Amino acid sequence: MKVAANDVELFCRIEGEGDPALVMHGGLGADHTVFVNSPFNKLANQLKLIYYDHRCNGRSACPGIETMSHYNLANDAEAIREVLELQDITVIGHSYGGITGLEYALRFQSNLRRLILITTAPSFETLREARIVAKKRAPELMPNVEKALDANVDTDAEFHKLLTDLAPLYCYNFAQFEHMLSEATKDLVPKAEAFRHSFKNLIPQYDVRDQLVDITVPVLIICGRHDWITPVSQSLLMHDKLTNSELVIFENSAHWVYIEEEALFLKTIEDWLDRT
Repeated sequence: MKVAANDVELFCRIEGEGDPALVMHGGLGADHTVFVNSPFNKLANQLKLIYYDHRCNGRSACPGIETMSHYNLANDAEAIREVLELQDITVIGHSYGGITGLEYALRFQSNLRRLILITTAPSFETLREARIVAKKRAPELMPNVEKALDANVDTDAEFHKLLTDLAPLYCYNFAQFEHMLSEATKDLVPKAEAFRHSFKNLIPQYDVRDQLVDITVPVLIICGRHDWITPVSQSLLMHDKLTNSELVIFENSAHWVYIEEEALFLKTIEDWLDRT
């Protein structure tokens, strides 16, 4: 369905029943379908999952790429909450979605019950470390790594190919989970313009490290031991500064923790939800 929120039409999809949870996808330039087509969607057995595509991403409208700012992305999320008349929401952010989740928590905490951050980071520093980790894990992929980190893509097709070429770096055991990753991304609507804008203009200015202490709601931080784009150090830093946080490191995962360690992922969140 389409929701008119904050002067933009956003694509939303609702799965499950229970406490409402606003789910924020990564990329930028990706969309919500990677959740629906993966084990992540089993969280619908516990939560009312409100999936949506950020402005200028996926199936949502784009009133101009310059309107896609961290400020507006957080405003869009709050506008969805208001339109759907939700109270005390859980926010779940994966990868770049965690960045939006943190921005939302810092501005709209009074409407937030709890926050789940999955393989994400609190500042631009994550990309500096990403180069180092990628070079150690997959030196043969460094030309594509540099292309991604520099957002050197012109078309949606080129962006999609880059994501496909880098897929082995996003899994700890790519050979085992290649089929599941392919299934998760089968309906993806890539947006190269959103990817370029986020990596060239937004991420370089992003740094909420000193503000994390202001977030007092319960926070669950999940990371993969072998993640390259949001290394473990970023989650350790967030855990240190977020005073009401718990950290779980998935030892046999990289970026796609809910694909590589499905059972642990679902059990970790189920137990944490019961306690918060």
